[in-house]
Amino acid sequence: MKKLLCGVVFASPDDEEYDRMAHVWIRDAETAYWFSLSRGVNSDVIEVMASDQRSQTSGGLGVILSPTGILVRVNHDLARALDGYSEYATEFHPESQDVGSIRETLEVIFRGKSGLLTST
Repeated sequence: MKKLLCGVVFASPDDEEYDRMAHVWIRDAETAYWFSLSRGVNSDVIEVMASDQRSQTSGGLGVILSPTGILVRVNHDLARALDGYSEYATEFHPESQDVGSIRETLEVIFRGKSGLLTST
């Protein structure tokens, strides 16, 4: 199943408020649904949050970043642990951060890991 979002995307590669974690947050402009990817500075694990359901993963996660959006794919077990969706497709809202900042943050989150594709 795919969750479609038209979201405001916020990105921080080194957030001082959250112990220097790298975060990408997506908030759907109409439904206020939240989705995020984050990774602690000393962590080897990427944390995925969908609609306040937190799960950690170090595999089974893929992200495609384009100039107009983000597609996140999760494996079956992670989808079941979250809210049942195996794909989260986000079209950037005009108030989103620039795609360069989002790419920089995703590169920090995926440092040393596979699963990130960018076409920006």
